[in-house]
Amino acid sequence: MKKIPLLILILSVYSCNGFLESVQPENDLLIEDLFQTGEDLEAGLTGLYDLMQNGAALAGNIPALADVMAGNAEGWFVEVSSLQMEPSHWMTEEIWSTAYRAINQANAIIAALPFVINNDPDFSLAQANQIEGEARFIRGLLYFEMVRLYALPWSNDNLNEPGVPLVLEPVFDQSSITFPTRASVGQVYEQVEIDLAKAMELLAETNTDGKASGMAAAAGLAEVAFQKNDYLSVVDLTGQILASGHFQLTELPQIFFREEGSSEEIWVIKGSTNNDPINDGLATVYNDAPTTATISNDLKANGYKTLLTDAMAQQIASQNLTFVDLRCDPDDIFSKGDLIVTGDTARCNKYENSWTSGEDDTPVYRLAEILLMRSEALARINGINQESIDLLNQIRQRSMRVLDQAGFLVPESNELVSYSMEDFQNSDELVEAIVKERRVELAFEGNYLHDLKRLRRAVLNYGTIYPFDSPDLVLPLPQREIDANPALEQNP
Repeated sequence: MKKIPLLILILSVYSCNGFLESVQPENDLLIEDLFQTGEDLEAGLTGLYDLMQNGAALAGNIPALADVMAGNAEGWFVEVSSLQMEPSHWMTEEIWSTAYRAINQANAIIAALPFVINNDPDFSLAQANQIEGEARFIRGLLYFEMVRLYALPWSNDNLNEPGVPLVLEPVFDQSSITFPTRASVGQVYEQVEIDLAKAMELLAETNTDGKASGMAAAAGLAEVAFQKNDYLSVVDLTGQILASGHFQLTELPQIFFREEGSSEEIWVIKGSTNNDPINDGLATVYNDAPTTATISNDLKANGYKTLLTDAMAQQIASQNLTFVDLRCDPDDIFSKGDLIVTGDTARCNKYENSWTSGEDDTPVYRLAEILLMRSEALARINGINQESIDLLNQIRQRSMRVLDQAGFLVPESNELVSYSMEDFQNSDELVEAIVKERRVELAFEGNYLHDLKRLRRAVLNYGTIYPFDSPDLVLPLPQREIDANPALEQNP
């Protein structure tokens, strides 16, 4: 059979509504036309990772929305950050089309595996498992993010509510286009868990830089369980990640963001040298341009300024000592100009290389998040317990410093900022301390909106309070999808 170049596959990928991204082949394509060898599948997988690097979706817009919609950040595109996005808005169209292009690429790779296994004698079962695991990981992750943005949050009451279309077979040409309905929220979550569990089974615990791994799949499953308030599964999965011994916290919180490939990294989307950093990725959202996002007053008042208990603050002040946090030091007296947040706590500097192509990765899973997930899950299961407190203190001690009047670190610095069992009267107080730490530690990494929905807490956005399940906190389906597919139901 005539071999079809990979370029044809990439150019002929459709979004869910069947709109052609570019030219299509004159004749209908068969799966064996696209992928004949293991090398073809590897090339297809490379194309899939290239799609993941697109700032229109998971490498930029998707994580940004979780902070600006929930009020951690203000600015950027006002119609987006103030929850006024219309169905015709370019951002909802870009997120949808980019995600479904990548899903279609993953579908094509998965569908081709049996043919290639039978027809390429040099293609081993281990190679097939690796490729399927990576494709399933990406597909599961994308469906998870899509259902969280385009549907009501997970709850027993919402399981039968509209989610997003589940497309699990590849579309190669117009003859194979279908017009699917929206699967339910419960059905989409079920498929996400199937894909991530299979990826965890197939993949080695670690992989080369930027590639999916078994531990990345475990982190994905833990996050799904966390969103579902399935805290027993969270404890199990985070326990496996910690027991693997592959990851450790960086010495300083900045190192994870300044040194790509650090010991804390579980999985990131690698920065692409092919993308313009000013138009792609989170550096676009949080760079120094006046139209980009700044840190909200609510995050300052109810996040950064509440990290110390009253007792901690009084003890530090009574000794004429100074507290600083390397994540948000307002006077920049300790970090020597390398803050995650600038001196006036107005701008996020996690994505500092905004003018250099390929220099900033997009964090998806890192060890700090795993520690905080496990800490909260244990607190909800076991109440006030030492392991939860120890995990929480690991995060605090890495970032918090207490200085004497000369600016030197005091020997009891860790003790002055750490929690003990006696600091909490009940488990709710411990959970609240962990939730607050999550807001600060994971700010601008795409968690806050989903945390508020998971916790059933109201969202404060530009002075307006929205219930956690408000339709205003759900993206509209792109209008062109609705126009092309009469089976799709628009969000309220």
